[in-house]
Amino acid sequence: MMPLWKKNIFVRVVNRRMQYEGKTAEEILLEYPALTEDEKTEILAAL
Repeated sequence: MMPLWKKNIFVRVVNRRMQYEGKTAEEILLEYPALTEDEKTEILAAL
């Protein structure tokens, strides 16, 4: 489980990038190779 502060940052970043760049959340998360699959799942669930 990732720290709450980290999840909140990624949720905000992904939301903004979806809005401004027109990408899906999955496409955006692919650009962050350091995130584990569990972390990506947590972020997607919070969106």
